[in-house]
Amino acid sequence: MVKKLLTSKRCSVALIANTQNLEDRELQKTMPLTSYAADIRDREVISNIFRDEEADTCIHLAAKISVSDSFKKPEETMDVNVKGTLNVLDACYNSQVRNFVFGSSAAVYGDVRELPISEKSTLRPLSPYGTSKMLAEQHVWNYNRLKKIQNTSSLRIFNVYGTNQFRATDVISKFATRLSNGLPPIIYGDGNHTRDFISVYDVVDGILLSIRAMENKYSATLNSPPVFNMGSGKAISINELAVKMIAISGLELDPIYEKRNQGSGVILHSYANMTKAKRFLQFVTKKDLETGLREILCPHGLL
Repeated sequence: MVKKLLTSKRCSVALIANTQNLEDRELQKTMPLTSYAADIRDREVISNIFRDEEADTCIHLAAKISVSDSFKKPEETMDVNVKGTLNVLDACYNSQVRNFVFGSSAAVYGDVRELPISEKSTLRPLSPYGTSKMLAEQHVWNYNRLKKIQNTSSLRIFNVYGTNQFRATDVISKFATRLSNGLPPIIYGDGNHTRDFISVYDVVDGILLSIRAMENKYSATLNSPPVFNMGSGKAISINELAVKMIAISGLELDPIYEKRNQGSGVILHSYANMTKAKRFLQFVTKKDLETGLREILCPHGLL
């Protein structure tokens, strides 16, 4: 994200994160990048950073992102995702930031029966995580509506995947990690539930397009809140995903099925209607799932 922003726009970037990774440290040597180690729940620190940087645009992606953890620690999820977002919004208001991009989530929709899911769908989140994103979205819209921030854009990101994302929270990373060790993917439930997977590279493009749209004052043509789906607009079942990843890996394995935990906030079917994002942001995905999966599995020596 940072590298794409620095290379696609003539700007300097201030990165606020809990930790600094190796890539960011390397970028600082050659690019106009400043890094801060901070927690968005620290109102004073966040306010001081924005005051010192005098930024014109804020891309707010900091969040607790685990759905399962949000059931275990709902207070922490709300504290980071809602209160933390309010701190960032307030810092932007006090520092006269013009453009604000918020990384929301398709989890705000819950289990919608009318597919594909449009931005007009009623929000019925099934998890504390989804609820936290819904509440944060409302705060973002209020700051825009009350003219505290000139332009805002909330991006409801569907199931994002990409290289260098091997963590325990998303299904593609879980499958890839097991396949890299010659183990079959574990599917919870019957595997018939569907998802809309979008490459992290396409999400970055969506963020940049949203900034450009705000700079071009696209809000004058909107007749609804500036909220946009970020997905591929295509659905695939978890069973199909597992079969595809096993085939790409060149292994002969069958998925393992385990019983799903009750009350886990699992959405049965989900894929995005991308009409609004295409119309107002000119957003169209460039990386298909097959290509993206090959890029993830290749570094593990499976091709």
